[in-house]
Amino acid sequence: MNENSTQTAATAPLVAHSAAIAAIVDRLGAATVAVRGRHGSVASGVVWQDGLLVTAAHVFRRPPASVTLIGAGGRSIEATLVGVDASTDIAVFRLAGEHGLVTIAPGDAATVRAGHFAIAVGRSLEGDPVASAGMVNRAAGEWQTWLGGSLDRLIRLDGGVYEGLSGAPVADASGAVVGIATSALSRSYGIVVPASTVSRVVAALLATGHVARPWLGVGAQPVPLPASAGGGAGLLISSLAPGGPAERAGLLIGDIVVRAAGQLAADLRALRSALAAHVGKSATLSVLRGGAAKELQVEVGEWPAERRGC
Repeated sequence: MNENSTQTAATAPLVAHSAAIAAIVDRLGAATVAVRGRHGSVASGVVWQDGLLVTAAHVFRRPPASVTLIGAGGRSIEATLVGVDASTDIAVFRLAGEHGLVTIAPGDAATVRAGHFAIAVGRSLEGDPVASAGMVNRAAGEWQTWLGGSLDRLIRLDGGVYEGLSGAPVADASGAVVGIATSALSRSYGIVVPASTVSRVVAALLATGHVARPWLGVGAQPVPLPASAGGGAGLLISSLAPGGPAERAGLLIGDIVVRAAGQLAADLRALRSALAAHVGKSATLSVLRGGAAKELQVEVGEWPAERRGC
């Protein structure tokens, strides 16, 4: 065996690995575009379902009613706005006419684990495919974003997201798309919005043009619960919005919310999660008032964008 054949045999797995990555880039690249944002910013977008493109909301100050996207070879593609959910950094546009893009098939983000391979595939303003590969730094359960959105799963990359790759599909080692990359939900790491979250947000935006968030009209802070109440933590009500759902239900400043809709309410994120499916519906709040247990029925409102708390 000569030296050249030895080198070929030794490098064959690496060559095969490289070819497999390039094949993923080619396949996902056929579904991606570049998106121009404010002040020269750029993102990528991907056809999530037939005729609908998903991209990163944060590249727009105010999402325009229509955009011109950049496809392969610099081809212009027109699209109109369906809706935006800033809390999950998702913007959805409807493609116009014959766009020539393919549709990806979302995978299952629930299988993603720390250490798994991850590859983001986008497109440059010149229409060329771009890609970045790394690994998953952390994978955990449901996660609340700093803007109040709910991700079905926390998937954190081992670094940031390169310019232009927010909104890009992120695939695992098999090429299955597990979510959308964003640089807007963490200061230190790239975050992958899970495929199930993207699909849920897309469905809500198609139905109503926005994503409903629960709102009680309270300010609250976590406090330890007495042993007589089972220990743990609850939420001490420190303020009430005049005429808000909580005030109308009879909640008082000084009450401690222990459970909401049957789930523990140890902090505001837990409270929002417990009430997420109850917007516009009635839910039971279990509270401590002067040390005595009490239950209240509250009609959960929809969170006004200018509000904070819950």
